[in-house]
Amino acid sequence: MLILLVVLAVLGAGLYYGDGYAERRVEQSAATDLQRELATPEPPMVDIEGSPFLTQVAARSIGSVRVVADQVGLSTEQTLTVAHVDVVLTDVTTDDWFDTMTASHVEGTALIDYDVLQALAGVPLSYVGSGRIEVVTTTTFLGREVTARITGKPRLNVADQTVTLSDPKITVAGVDLPAFTATALLRAVLKPIPIGGLPFGLTVIGIDPRDDGVHAELVGDNVPITR
Repeated sequence: MLILLVVLAVLGAGLYYGDGYAERRVEQSAATDLQRELATPEPPMVDIEGSPFLTQVAARSIGSVRVVADQVGLSTEQTLTVAHVDVVLTDVTTDDWFDTMTASHVEGTALIDYDVLQALAGVPLSYVGSGRIEVVTTTTFLGREVTARITGKPRLNVADQTVTLSDPKITVAGVDLPAFTATALLRAVLKPIPIGGLPFGLTVIGIDPRDDGVHAELVGDNVPITR
């Protein structure tokens, strides 16, 4: 009985450490693959959640995978570089032993810097507090060249995946313009800012402007992942 217990303990320890070793190796391999897909300067952090790991591999279905990455898109020519992404992939399944995979559901957050939005907008913009962004522009309005300061709250168009400003307030030479004039000038100088092309083809469903950038809420269903 004592010998049997010792053998079972050794087997259990071997399976435990072997399972952990296999999980770490797969996480490292996945990070290398995702670095290419996400075009990041450094491999992302990949955490396969749930235990034991090898039984999930045998079933070709992993319950949950967390991916955290910085500077997504930096290594490509795409305009939208995402400063930080933190997403959880749920129910990741495969039919070809993980050469290709599908995540049943993905959700998480992304951080977009204001300088990236400024490049996309084509006009100087900055965060001025209280959830408002300021755009400074010189344009011709009613036949005169004016320098205007426009502030507004970022508003997301989910269907178009663009950002515009709502509740605009415009000051020209220290004078606040009427609301209808502010709206007309805003449309003339600031086009909707596209924020599509996010990792895994995820959709932005909410935005929250803060001091460090625009925090975006991301979701996606039946998301394909290729190694």
